[in-house]
Amino acid sequence: MAEPISLTVVSLIAGGFLAEAGSGTWRTATRVTDFLRRKFGRDQAAIEALQECEEAPSDESVRNNLRAVLDRYLDGDSQFQEALLSTLEAEGYSRDEVQNNRIAVSDNANVGKIVQIKSVQGDVSF
Repeated sequence: MAEPISLTVVSLIAGGFLAEAGSGTWRTATRVTDFLRRKFGRDQAAIEALQECEEAPSDESVRNNLRAVLDRYLDGDSQFQEALLSTLEAEGYSRDEVQNNRIAVSDNANVGKIVQIKSVQGDVSF
């Protein structure tokens, strides 16, 4: 059940490292990656997945690799999950925002665009 959390974290990291250095998004991403680096400790594969996401945040395979690492940690360690959620809360994200971003579509539903937006300054169009 960790998937929504890992998706949020990886999106936040990737978005932060695609943003302008020094921006609020970039600062949040660096704080979260610092937290993850400390938690990953000597797990070289996890550290490499995190570093690759910092270096190539627009690469989907890199993001998926980091999500898999996070899911493994989140599924296996409830204290890690709690610490990660607390870190995200300190950065202004509520637990509901982080944990409840799953959308289910079933049967013969015809879905167009699905968008979740936290805050907007300016126009949004599709």
